[in-house]
Amino acid sequence: MNIFKKLVTLPALLLFALTSCSGDEFKDHMEEISGLYNYPEMYSATNNYISDMCLIYHGRYDAPVSYDKESMKPYVYYTDSTGKKQFLYDAFLFLEIKAADNTWFEGNAANVKQDKWQWIMDRQFEDGYGMSAIDEIVDDLSAEGVTPVRKRKVVVAIPMPYPGKNVWGTLDGEQMVMNNDAHRLKVVKWYIDEVQKRWKASNFKNLELAGFYWIAEKLTDSRTLLLDVKSYIKQTGHYFYWIPYFGADGGKDWKQYGFDVAYQQPNYFFVKSTVAKVPATRLNDACQFASRNNMGLEFEFDGNMLTDTLYQRKYAEYIDYFKANKVFDEAPIAYYEGGGYWNKIATSTDPVLVKLHKRLADLIAERQRRADKLSASN
Repeated sequence: MNIFKKLVTLPALLLFALTSCSGDEFKDHMEEISGLYNYPEMYSATNNYISDMCLIYHGRYDAPVSYDKESMKPYVYYTDSTGKKQFLYDAFLFLEIKAADNTWFEGNAANVKQDKWQWIMDRQFEDGYGMSAIDEIVDDLSAEGVTPVRKRKVVVAIPMPYPGKNVWGTLDGEQMVMNNDAHRLKVVKWYIDEVQKRWKASNFKNLELAGFYWIAEKLTDSRTLLLDVKSYIKQTGHYFYWIPYFGADGGKDWKQYGFDVAYQQPNYFFVKSTVAKVPATRLNDACQFASRNNMGLEFEFDGNMLTDTLYQRKYAEYIDYFKANKVFDEAPIAYYEGGGYWNKIATSTDPVLVKLHKRLADLIAERQRRADKLSASN
């Protein structure tokens, strides 16, 4: 529903409440209309104090950037028009969808096996890249006197243990077969344990492990596992994150299945036939769905916008619609950037891209300043 249409309905709701309700009913109606939106707070314990989380596709085998120290700088900060360095994303979700051999982390019959689960951990914890690079960049900034108020946070994706007759690998001398939920849960627990071991060994100074992300974007094939996975993650003291696609099976049921935080994907950016199939009002629909279900939002773009004016317009529409729906003011946001394209936009000399980068970077930097103030008051 368009925000302006929603505003128009408020007087009618108020009149109904005044003329048709008992005292308790009136109170209920007033609580219902007291706020236009029901997003989770932008920065609070609800989402483990993360306001802006960037998705980092860190398999790196086909990315346009290497995620080394130099290429990660635009994700950590940007230099504004006054020459001041401003911190950007306060969290990074490390994930990958597909391995180089065309097997998948996300969930289908050609799913990755144990060796690829090891491989993605090796990539993510590789010295000088990704997490390590962010840690070094923050160190360098601190040496310049540009010290963040808060540590940057990291969320690590759990590959999907897709159900089937395939043998995933071996744990404790036993073959793990993915048509057995006990085996599926065991490999997930193994992965969580391995990530925590590697995290501890890395001894990052400026990063904090915030939690784990369920990479499957729908609940299909996951329902029988999720509450047990959540229980195990809770024991570790971390949070459980999810980002369903628009219209995903179980999207509105995210709390019921144990997730601590969920962000709604609008899935508007990626459709070429914009007018005929997915109009820009999809962004309103996504915002309203997120509000009704107490979710954050995902801001989406990719490399198509480097040269295509249609996608440049879509990027700008995300900004405009998110502003109109108070997303930047009130909600936590995850950012899908296509796997390296925030770097490409940030380092471009194309005047159009420079302007588009500045529009979003200024908004993120302002949100970070607000989060810093909220952090100081906690």
